[in-house]
Amino acid sequence: MIDQFRALPQQKRLGILCGLTIIAVLIATLWPFDFVSSNRVSWIPEANGIRFGGTGVVVSKASLKPRATESGDSCSLEVLVRPASIESVSVPPILSFYVAEKQRELFVGQHKDDLMVSLTFVEAQKNLTAPELDEYHVFEQGKVLLLTITSGTNGTVVYKNGSEPQVFSGFRIMQGDLTGQIVLGTSALDFKPWSGEIRGLAIYSKELTPTEVLRDYRDWTDGRAVDFAHLEGATAIYGFAEGAGREIHSAVVSGPDLEIPKRFVVPHKPFLVSPLEEFEATWNYVHNILVNIAGFVPLGFILCVYLACTRSRRQAILLTIPAGGMVSFVIEVLQVYIPQRGSGVTDIITNTLGAAFGALLVRPSMVGTILGRTKLITGSGSSVSPHN
Repeated sequence: MIDQFRALPQQKRLGILCGLTIIAVLIATLWPFDFVSSNRVSWIPEANGIRFGGTGVVVSKASLKPRATESGDSCSLEVLVRPASIESVSVPPILSFYVAEKQRELFVGQHKDDLMVSLTFVEAQKNLTAPELDEYHVFEQGKVLLLTITSGTNGTVVYKNGSEPQVFSGFRIMQGDLTGQIVLGTSALDFKPWSGEIRGLAIYSKELTPTEVLRDYRDWTDGRAVDFAHLEGATAIYGFAEGAGREIHSAVVSGPDLEIPKRFVVPHKPFLVSPLEEFEATWNYVHNILVNIAGFVPLGFILCVYLACTRSRRQAILLTIPAGGMVSFVIEVLQVYIPQRGSGVTDIITNTLGAAFGALLVRPSMVGTILGRTKLITGSGSSVSPHN
């Protein structure tokens, strides 16, 4: 095989090296090639509810609409959960509400054993984040918890199992924030899978009183959540009593049905995010920029050496730069279909710069030198002289 390779003309050898370099770049940027990821959501056999096994997602078939009430500045949320772990260093959302028209997401997430609630949205090409609600030591691994969040004119109150109220006067959730598409198990925008069980979910267009919170806790733990005799103010209630199938129905007519997709996808994953939206004034951002530039330097170098066999150095450089950009563009498009990967214009720009730097390193004398040092030139092999 090696002898056959050495017998090839030098330009073909360089072409093979270019192909191998492109393959290496594709492997590095598209791994784990998870274009069809299974949706690891299953029904809990011993109780009402669904289990998220690592990469799982459930979405509403339609947007949740707010109810017309006099108290438009009040709302409540109840979710009965059983986290599988409290070791996650990220903040995977247990559930979120996403409004595509406003590019706004309110999510309720878990960071280790802490609770985090945040409202994020994009406006004028800048990522803006409302004040976050953080409560420590809320979750216990493997234990069922009814998490109740009520919000009104005096702020937000968080209850654990119907009691232990914690008041956050500087943080508020409006009725309109609990609208849009409901997403369970991950973020609507990013790959942030959560592991655990969701056994109940209720959304209200009013602020529940402490008495109502305690009453609902008893109803949920007794398994009677969907049989509430008092549904005043409820916009959606999900008891997860179906036990099978891919649809989850609301006990309230106004609530949209939930669906368990066949495969895992990030519901509203951005496509080719602009550099202004991706920019962050952090060292991690600078590190990623440098890595993206350095990663394409070898490709630009080898491709330019190959092109310089039959063209002038200037022509080879001018062809290498857009070729590197095209390879990066294809990668960014493919990354949209891989949940673990992101798609952004910044990568295309930095990868193209890397290819340009690699091409500028090439000198006319390098073609023969590179082949000679890698022992690909033989005395009987044909020769192609680089152009100046």
